[in-house]
Amino acid sequence: MSKIKVVAVALPAASALAATTAPANYSDAYQVALPASAAHQAADATWLLFGHAPAWVQHLMQLRDSLVRPFRLKTSPPATPRPDGQRLVPGSRLGPFQVFSVAPHEVILGQDDRHLDFRVSVLLTPSGPATVGVVSTVVWFHNWFGRGYFAVVRPLHRLVVPALLRNALRQVPGHSAAR
Repeated sequence: MSKIKVVAVALPAASALAATTAPANYSDAYQVALPASAAHQAADATWLLFGHAPAWVQHLMQLRDSLVRPFRLKTSPPATPRPDGQRLVPGSRLGPFQVFSVAPHEVILGQDDRHLDFRVSVLLTPSGPATVGVVSTVVWFHNWFGRGYFAVVRPLHRLVVPALLRNALRQVPGHSAAR
């Protein structure tokens, strides 16, 4: 089994997140090469990323929800695998995320809350003969609580996003690192 290489990159200029007007308080992006057998529609890749999270990520989200509930922050049910025929559309939800936009090459998800707003982009772009997937996150703090909250979340976020990418690729039939 070969190791799936996830690389930290700059926020892609091709992403709709790069065109946001308000300067972000935090942003990151992680890139992975997609095998030829991978989905080449951003909505399909988004379902793989967030509909099949590893158990430890699901447990972290449950812990997060129980810890923030007393502060009246938004919580939500975990993402579930894609039901047959269900499509992502703006205004729908995928687990804890609201879907803001869906295009063939990019899906924008996120959440607006009292302490911070964030957006996640799942962007698929050609790179020579292959396709790369980039998951980008942009965060805007509203207050001191948002800054403190994200100071705790940030180290975990940097572990979770690459883990989601690796886990999604393991779901792709025929991938060299498939189970």
